[in-house]
Amino acid sequence: MLGKKYDNASIIMREEFGWRLYKKDDIKLWFCGYLDDINIEGILVKAEYIVNNIEEENIVSSWLKTLCGHYAIVIEYKSSIITAVDKICSIPLFTSYKDNEILISNHAPLLKNKLDLDDSDLDKQAELEIAMSGYTISNKTLYRDIKRLESGEYLFITSDCFCRGFYYTYSPWKVIDRTENQLHNELSNTLLKTFEKIKNNIGNRQIVVPLSAGNDSRLVVCGLKKVGLKNVVCFSYGRKGNFETPVSEVIAKKLGYKWVYISDTLKDKKKFFQSKEYIRYISAFKSFAYIHNIQEVYEVFLLKKTKLIDDDAIIVNGNSGDFISGGHIGSTLDVIKNPQTMGEISWGKFINKHFSLWMDLRSLSNDKKIIYELKNALSARIKTSIDIDKYQYAMMECSEFIGRQSKMVMGQQRTYEYFGYEWRLPLWSDDMLTFWESVPYKYKIDQSLYTKVLYENNWGNVWHYIKVNDKIIYPISLRWLRMLFKILFAPIGKSRWHRFERNVFKYFIHPSYALAPVSYFRILFDSRGYRSVSSWLSYKMLKDID
Repeated sequence: MLGKKYDNASIIMREEFGWRLYKKDDIKLWFCGYLDDINIEGILVKAEYIVNNIEEENIVSSWLKTLCGHYAIVIEYKSSIITAVDKICSIPLFTSYKDNEILISNHAPLLKNKLDLDDSDLDKQAELEIAMSGYTISNKTLYRDIKRLESGEYLFITSDCFCRGFYYTYSPWKVIDRTENQLHNELSNTLLKTFEKIKNNIGNRQIVVPLSAGNDSRLVVCGLKKVGLKNVVCFSYGRKGNFETPVSEVIAKKLGYKWVYISDTLKDKKKFFQSKEYIRYISAFKSFAYIHNIQEVYEVFLLKKTKLIDDDAIIVNGNSGDFISGGHIGSTLDVIKNPQTMGEISWGKFINKHFSLWMDLRSLSNDKKIIYELKNALSARIKTSIDIDKYQYAMMECSEFIGRQSKMVMGQQRTYEYFGYEWRLPLWSDDMLTFWESVPYKYKIDQSLYTKVLYENNWGNVWHYIKVNDKIIYPISLRWLRMLFKILFAPIGKSRWHRFERNVFKYFIHPSYALAPVSYFRILFDSRGYRSVSSWLSYKMLKDID
């Protein structure tokens, strides 16, 4: 916690996209999100108690640790302010400390305008981070004088000081050894508890699940069925013939849920990404800290436009079951087969996975700058002594959690908010966080525990005969043409083939036309080595800023 003096504090908020202002006597409460076990009245009462008893050590962080749900909060009481985001920073907040004045806002451009910032105020390191990964490291934004609260962070402001602290850090090194059977039962109970909370929290409102062919969204819809929820609609999307759609339909019908298919066409999707609606969406959630998550924005736009779901529906997605269950460990680190240098984390695979949006930016100099910032971000959060050699995988998980997951991945929830829908994230529940950070490495690698529990439990009876992510390339004509070129490239090497495939074929064969925001000719003639649509979104974000 860092204490600073200031002359004035101002709260600059917008009351939209889920944000609401509540008042009681001298207390003002800005709140967005949901809590499992406390209502707004309870927060107001607790806030008054905290401010009047602030001399009690750690009273703010102790209270925040008890809150379960996904939220962001700003409390103003007399001359004191408490502001915080949840453990995963699912809803962003921004601050500025300049000329002894503190500003707090739920929309970064409001701070930029208030401070009258321009190109001379840009942070070159933040620009590099966004160019390489799509997000900034730690609390940086593109502007030096604007900061973003990090996951599990709070600010407490009184007339005497400005204090910043972390009440929570995802800590996969807090391992508790148990038998596989114990872990199986504990995970099953944790999942049931999580879905029961959703059932108790949403009443009779309609739940909408974006259902794919993967494990995570299948778990979500089966969990809802397991606890007896009936008013559930599943939707799938993608171009005609994509592999997700038939799997999604079979699962939904097996569970007895309504199923909706949103058919993506390249022409219509390109038109949407050039529309005023999309421009308004981008403008509504500028963060200066990460690129926009556009994964479902077109499809949810169509759901809203065609009134296929209720106006007060709650969208429940499967973010981010693959990460939290260990699915990213193998791609960033192989501790068992390739032990690292004692006392030092090897960042190579982590950089390859998360900081390689443009291959022409991968240089020794840039990599060193990124690693330096990643180390600083970790050291700011981890205050205890940890056996790095033993828990390198945990350092990687923590780094991704406080970076990509809490920024880019959580950005998907902005799509739902923009179109007026509430949302829930069961696989990021507080109980799930507590469970997974305690699971030993051997049960996380390749998601071994997660996958085994899902299939052995077989909720909904949709796990043993319905394929998972059985990718088939359509249209058929491109499938055979792609195969021909792949054979021709065999003597040249895999790397050249993959680059050719990205430039020539990926635009047309992606299951949901993910590259639709970009001109095909830009991709076809790309020489920088783009990785995905995120590469182009980061490029456009920085181009528009400059």
